[in-house]
Amino acid sequence: MVDISRLKAIMVDARGLAEDLGLVVKDLTDRELRKFGMSFERQLVLPFPERQVVDIHLRHQAEALLGAMVAKEQMEAEVDGELPASGKIGGPLAIRASWLGIGDDWEDIASVYGTPTARGQGYWTPGSPQDWIHSGTLLMGGTDGHAVKIGENALHVVYGIQSLHPSPKIESVYFRIDAKERPILVTFWAQKTPRTLRIKELDNAFIWKKDTTVLAKVFISEAFGDAITQAVDYPALMGVSYIKEAQLRVHDPVTGVGRALPGTEHNVILTT
Repeated sequence: MVDISRLKAIMVDARGLAEDLGLVVKDLTDRELRKFGMSFERQLVLPFPERQVVDIHLRHQAEALLGAMVAKEQMEAEVDGELPASGKIGGPLAIRASWLGIGDDWEDIASVYGTPTARGQGYWTPGSPQDWIHSGTLLMGGTDGHAVKIGENALHVVYGIQSLHPSPKIESVYFRIDAKERPILVTFWAQKTPRTLRIKELDNAFIWKKDTTVLAKVFISEAFGDAITQAVDYPALMGVSYIKEAQLRVHDPVTGVGRALPGTEHNVILTT
């Protein structure tokens, strides 16, 4: 049962956070708050038996709600949960890799390197920073090492970096956001320690709204060499996305109802 009173209290906190960050927002109605609460619980709380995962999502619920308030202002539409009606905003949703230009999914490393098929380079080169979220992926088709830009039909709230590989190898992750370098995030210990869930939680969430530019790189120790079986890892973003309903109909990001997901046609993710 969604507790509207609790969500209203969280929205007050989110409004204060928006003021601190200089973000323009619109409050959610009771109906939108109910949709938000149901979607958040069904996607990010109930599916996980691990209490630690649930706690991460709940610790950042105010930031996730702030994302909904920013998305409502940005997209000038109602926030309508996981299956939005026509013209409305879907969210909160688990972040899909293609919405950041990665490829088919977070494990599609061949696309990150711009390799044309899965038979190509499906691993990371150790010993130097490697592009991860950038314009030069196979899906994006832009320039290696250039940032991607968030389109007007998308907004992302990122509060964790996880590894989907059973033996994580990435030591750290670097972000450059709006052309500003951020301190590196050391992911190795959070993801490598035995019996962990391979999640590096952020102190404060990134909120990537319209026109935000993002470049991310990963670093793997040269100790892993260059053998395919030794330098494989699958980093993924943990958080929530808000996407317009029409763009949520795009199932295959490569062909997307006759056109690729990246670009001005869908305005979800753009090259720079």
